[in-house]
Amino acid sequence: MRTKLVLWGTNANDDRVLLALQLLPEKNEVTLYVFTADQATDAFTKQMMDEWRDDKEVAFPEGHLALTQPLTMTETLLPEEYKVERGDIVQRAQSEWAFVVLSYKMQKTFQSELDSFQERIHQMTEFSKPLWEEMKAFWDKVQGQVRERNLFREHVAGLREQSNDLFNQMKKLRQAADNQFRRQSAEVAKTFSESLEAVHAKIEEGKHLINTFEELKKLQREYHDLELTRDDRNKLWARMDAAFKLVKEKRFGNKPGGGASDAFTRVERRLQGLMSAIDKMNKSIQRDEKDLHYEEKRASNSEGQLEMQIRQAKINMIAERVNSKKEKLADMAKTQEDLQRRMTSIKSKLNEEEEKKKVEEAKQAVKERIAKEIEESSKELEDVADKLEAAAHEITHPNEPVAETKENALAPKTPKATKAKKAPVEKAAAPVEEVVAEATEAVETPVDQVVAEATETVDPPSVEPAAVEVTKAAEPPAEPAIAEATEEVVMPTEVEQPEAETTDIDQIEEEASESEETVPVAEEEKKD
Repeated sequence: MRTKLVLWGTNANDDRVLLALQLLPEKNEVTLYVFTADQATDAFTKQMMDEWRDDKEVAFPEGHLALTQPLTMTETLLPEEYKVERGDIVQRAQSEWAFVVLSYKMQKTFQSELDSFQERIHQMTEFSKPLWEEMKAFWDKVQGQVRERNLFREHVAGLREQSNDLFNQMKKLRQAADNQFRRQSAEVAKTFSESLEAVHAKIEEGKHLINTFEELKKLQREYHDLELTRDDRNKLWARMDAAFKLVKEKRFGNKPGGGASDAFTRVERRLQGLMSAIDKMNKSIQRDEKDLHYEEKRASNSEGQLEMQIRQAKINMIAERVNSKKEKLADMAKTQEDLQRRMTSIKSKLNEEEEKKKVEEAKQAVKERIAKEIEESSKELEDVADKLEAAAHEITHPNEPVAETKENALAPKTPKATKAKKAPVEKAAAPVEEVVAEATEAVETPVDQVVAEATETVDPPSVEPAAVEVTKAAEPPAEPAIAEATEEVVMPTEVEQPEAETTDIDQIEEEASESEETVPVAEEEKKD
């Protein structure tokens, strides 16, 4: 925000003058410079507009007028004899400069406070945590004013630089204090570790374990009052925990822990014991209140002052006892609430573990089922692939023997199997029927050629030379179709098993004749 303003105006004689206003925030004053038209040449006016307003030095001509007045919100910045065309500019500058003065005063207040911190820090010989916290609170306050834009950038820059220097000085002192604390912590940890080693030796001997356990509990109480670094504290705690576990193992044996369930059982037993103690305490309070009521009743019928004083002393004694028991009962009730809250937390953890266990079991079951299904499917696919390969081999190479698959090798040699081995017609009848149908759709080949080829494949010795020549003529275009059909059959994951029953040549010819005219080759086969 600028603290200088330059504009043209007129004086009391209506003479044209150049007016220059400058704010002095440290004094809360405004200085008015007045230049006549002769003094305000074009070059000088340009310098005032471009340089002087940006806080650059400009030489003023001799004979100019300078007036200084305090900045207020009630009086205008210009005297009454001076007039300007844009009075709103002067009014806006007056309101903005009032904010600038207040911001400057705030910066001075912060600077004074920071100087006080600097003096205190320079006198320090060791790190002070309270002074560190005061510095942090001070800088948080400065940052709050910056966020609200109540301080200017140049004000904050100076405060930040000085604050950083003070923080760095305190960090050096803190580093020295930390090093000293680490050395002290190491010495304290060494002494405490020697005490732990002595207790550990007693535990290893296995004698007087109850007394040893009490010594461990005493060390545990001392441990909480030691001034240690985090690393030393964690190491000592781990050793103490191991010592407690060892003494328990020596006393009660190596019993596997039950995790959250074991903790739930312990808390449950403790809660049950506490409930029993609360019940006994309530009964005891009831008995004392009954005795108190009896003594109060007898006190009203006392004979003599001495007896009355004795009864009054007994009443006070019983009342104090009742009050003390009620306080203990209140503490027991708080402990009960804490134990119930812990039981609820442990129970929720147990439920989460149970749910996780069920999810893992379900995942494992699904994995096993999927693996089993994949294994079964792969076996089925292998079997189907072997059968289809054998069927395709019989179709394309009718005169060559078919290699036995695993099922064929392991299957018993029945008369039907022997008959199928001797007559390829019975083994490949069903695949031939399917392949012929698919080959007829895939390749534009006459049905009579496909049927002739199938006939030659099924029973070559019974075909006459003329039919053989016709079949051989049709063989080249049929083999690619049959191979393509065989590949199309192998692709699906589920393939129907070929039927065990065989099909005669007559059935194949009848099915072919239903869709096309009777083929001469098939008629010769029927006659034979």
